[in-house]
Amino acid sequence: MIAAIITASYMLVEIFGGLWVNSIALIADGVHMLTDAVALAVAWWGFHVATKPANERMTFGYQRFQILTAFVNGFTLLLIVGAIIVMAVQRFLDPQEVMGKEMFIIALIGLLNNLFVFWILHSGDQNNMNMRGATLHFLGDTLGSVAVIIGAIMIYFTGWTPIDPILSILMATIIGIGAYRLTRESAHILLEGVPAGYEIKAIREDLQAEFGFLTEVYHIHLWAIAEDQVMMTLHAKTDLKHITTDNIEDIKRYLNVTHKVHHVTLQLESLAAQ
Repeated sequence: MIAAIITASYMLVEIFGGLWVNSIALIADGVHMLTDAVALAVAWWGFHVATKPANERMTFGYQRFQILTAFVNGFTLLLIVGAIIVMAVQRFLDPQEVMGKEMFIIALIGLLNNLFVFWILHSGDQNNMNMRGATLHFLGDTLGSVAVIIGAIMIYFTGWTPIDPILSILMATIIGIGAYRLTRESAHILLEGVPAGYEIKAIREDLQAEFGFLTEVYHIHLWAIAEDQVMMTLHAKTDLKHITTDNIEDIKRYLNVTHKVHHVTLQLESLAAQ
């Protein structure tokens, strides 16, 4: 959370500093920092919200709150990216003076800030997936600050201001790719699509191969409450005369161990009993 606060604080400096020195690249770098600050804050907040137990009103708990927040963040970032690209194109059509020296100073402090936050994250638990992801994001921020510094030096010594919108479009593209992926993946979960890495056909074939008494497996519904919590409902027919609790529990256990399905609701029908 400390890393998120530090990043958010200097993100404001870069955005307002970019408006002051008339640099779209500096604004884009600030937005890039915003993406990581929000990601860190949401991860921290989402972790605490997700630990709240399920209740009679929220029967699946609060884990999907993280997914909803991710979708809103991703969609908002796409709008911001669009605005940055429009500003950059306008700057190409109507070049304006950029304060290269001040741009360099702000970007240099931003680089030092990113290196400090990178050190904080890198010294943390690198076995944690979220921590590793955050560390890589800040490495990208660091490279973005270096690009802005190079642009500021070029403007200061050569006066070639087109480098500013060029860098802006480059960073906006990088942010946009990540925002698009975030929006697409979170929307897929919210729309209860089949989670990535799962195939209904393969699961059906595996079940019938593993349990010879299953004559038909149908009405399979597979979705995720959160990235790491997959749910399934399915119907199956069997030629067993008597269905036992062990038969059902064996199927559930197999799906949990082999296919990483955390919760299974199974309706098993006996053809022999009909």
